Amino acid sequence: MARLSPARRVALTVLSEAERTGRYARELLPHAAESAALDPRDAAFALRLALGSTATAGCLDDALAPHITKPKALEPSVRMALRIAVFESLYLKTAPEVVVSQGVELVRSVSRGAAGLANAVLRRVCENRLSFLSAEDVAEDHREAVARARRAGLPVWLVRRIVDSLGEAGAQDVLDAQLESAPISVHVNPLRTDAVAEALEEDGATALGLPGAMRVDRVGALVRAGAFDRGDLVASDYYAQLIAAVATREGTCLEIGAGRGTKTFMMMAYAKRRDLDHDHLALDLYEGKCQANSLRVDRSGLGEIRFVAGDATDLDACLAVLDKEYRHAARFDTVFVDAPCSGTGTMRRHGEIPWRLTPQECDRDLPKLQLAMLRAAADRVAPHGELIYATCSVLRAENIGVVTAFLASPEGEGFVPVSVSDALRDAGSAYAAAAHDLAVCENADGLFQSHPTRDGFDGHFCARFVRK
Repeated sequence: MARLSPARRVALTVLSEAERTGRYARELLPHAAESAALDPRDAAFALRLALGSTATAGCLDDALAPHITKPKALEPSVRMALRIAVFESLYLKTAPEVVVSQGVELVRSVSRGAAGLANAVLRRVCENRLSFLSAEDVAEDHREAVARARRAGLPVWLVRRIVDSLGEAGAQDVLDAQLESAPISVHVNPLRTDAVAEALEEDGATALGLPGAMRVDRVGALVRAGAFDRGDLVASDYYAQLIAAVATREGTCLEIGAGRGTKTFMMMAYAKRRDLDHDHLALDLYEGKCQANSLRVDRSGLGEIRFVAGDATDLDACLAVLDKEYRHAARFDTVFVDAPCSGTGTMRRHGEIPWRLTPQECDRDLPKLQLAMLRAAADRVAPHGELIYATCSVLRAENIGVVTAFLASPEGEGFVPVSVSDALRDAGSAYAAAAHDLAVCENADGLFQSHPTRDGFDGHFCARFVRK
């Protein structure tokens, strides 16, 4: 009987807890690894197994199904243990004897009676690894599409949407990067630069093209120093940092979809760096997220802002108190719509995304909501003010599709699209490199669209409009 590795045991614990609570595996792993006293190497392996098994869950179930008489009758804990072993076989190319021995012990840890089943099933999965990834079980006219999706661990329908949105070359970049680790970047509070300098150096920080933006190899020293808890910095993808910089201007700002405040923090940091007179109102649907944002702002020392909770498709209700205070409908120099979206540009970080999405959400439900938010926001832009629309999606329907529909709407008739990168060209020489990084991902109409690549940053979209 083989000895079960602690990393695999922790990965199973995390996946089971994520299934039970609906929380993300990435959030649960640090506590589980600490409780099991995993060393850094085992903790990294446990995270790889947990995230990978989540990101490829549908493909793993497809690989298991032909070898189980009643796949839907499997106990959830047994299925989760088998998924981890199958992930190792399909995507990590772990030796078959290790996959079988460790997979059997993992199953045995949750159901002794299922160990024999695990032995037989995992042997067959290992034997059929290449034929499964090549989709030899699929009709020839669909084989290429299914094989492409299986190799990336994604649903076939979603791969088709990505190809339609980015073209063959861009889509292949996304698929090649899907099971790779995403790079880590942070944005430093300009008031706390000296306080985090030592921890940043220990974590291998290098400067990016935007003032305050740093790429790091790890965050261990920063976490131990309490830098995130104190508001010394935030973790954020570099392209998301660029978009926050684009949305930061002199005057009043309404930030819609502020969430727990990562972009709020960065916008306030940019305003402080550039010495802008910046009056910020952050809006989110959920009161709890507004409270979390408020706490982060207080800890950062970057200034004071206002918060409001409410439905962004009904800004009259959300801003009723402010309108009463002003004695007219409040309008802002900048309205920034950071819209809820599919998150398809961040799937490497959030493995739960691809198998929770549906075609209807991506094709209809989300674009409908995004357009409604954009149309409502347009009415709150002051004359000659700017309207910024952003998502972390790579799908055309949520991005260019929404922009096209907005410009064709009555609300959109009063706006002119302008280059996203020009916003940072106007910010001075310190932002020239950042403006260039934006311009590289702009189309002829000035719309920004990035997509994940190996060792590259995430997929984000941004459009910028000026009121006539």
